[in-house]
Amino acid sequence: MFGRSMVLILILLFTASISLSADRIGMLPEIMEPDGFQVSGSEVFILEGATVSVFDLASLSLRRRFGQEGQGPGEVEITPWLSNTLRISAEHAIIDSANKLVVFGRTGELIRERLRQPRFTQVVPWGDNFAVRLRIAGTENDGMQYSSIQLLDSATNELLELYRQPFAGQRDQLDMIPDSIHFHVYENNLYVEKSPEGFVIDAFGPDGRKIREIRREYDKKPVTRTDRQFFELLLKEDPMMRIQEQGWEQFKTRTRLRYPQSFPPIRDFVISEDWIYVQTYASEGNRDEFLVLNMDGKLHRRIYLPKVREPGFTERMMGTGVRLYCLDRGRYYYLKELDEGCELHVEAVSD
Repeated sequence: MFGRSMVLILILLFTASISLSADRIGMLPEIMEPDGFQVSGSEVFILEGATVSVFDLASLSLRRRFGQEGQGPGEVEITPWLSNTLRISAEHAIIDSANKLVVFGRTGELIRERLRQPRFTQVVPWGDNFAVRLRIAGTENDGMQYSSIQLLDSATNELLELYRQPFAGQRDQLDMIPDSIHFHVYENNLYVEKSPEGFVIDAFGPDGRKIREIRREYDKKPVTRTDRQFFELLLKEDPMMRIQEQGWEQFKTRTRLRYPQSFPPIRDFVISEDWIYVQTYASEGNRDEFLVLNMDGKLHRRIYLPKVREPGFTERMMGTGVRLYCLDRGRYYYLKELDEGCELHVEAVSD
């Protein structure tokens, strides 16, 4: 009897160890400080600074690398307080940096590039045009700074403003939980979240006309004292704060730090295979809440997925923070950063 019990225990331990490690794909020792990544087909594209590394998804062997730091053709600048971003399409790998938008073929050949204006904080190809988030000044009367989403033509001429909201930093005051605008191009339509108005996502067609509005009720998550301490530390340790001449202590005395009573209803969102995954500020342990909506905004289910590294404070303000997860073919891929490199994991999210 003792022998059979021991066998059963060993079997249970063995199967448990398989289930606990089943989501680990493997190590990527070549990657130490990722700025973003995407799984596409049989490949993993990872941006680190100005360089894209492409790995085989099955073996994690390195297939190729392209892109480098600089100002020449195919080169991009690295800004300490703002990460560059990477987008992979069926044909292209696109790096959006502080000085330019660079379009490579998926195999690494330079297709085209375009210098960007300093006031642009994010540029996303949208069909033959561009969707751009930028900072703009209000009227002389209100003296406000705004974040705006605009439609630009192929020559980056401004065609139409789609949405604007107050910027998190205004002269001598700062929103300590920045509610930046997130937007996503999916099947040639642009989706823009408008969380200052509530749980709202608008969809725009290629001509910039609004074609759909998603509006939902939501549970407000109060901002606690612990939350305030977290965001104050996030600002204090931000690379932008480190280069301020006045320093943190003087900055605190000269700037009004504003906290809302509750978190914004939308923290981030992505769209994959006709599902909208809305990340909220709710969590359970080491997992963040995502609401899975159909394209009409109807709630399909509520899921909790592993946390990844938090963006820095300035990145949150600009809406360009590192996103170390992606969704592809019903799977949630994410990177864990370890001393010896990064570890790629996956979890199924489809029913």
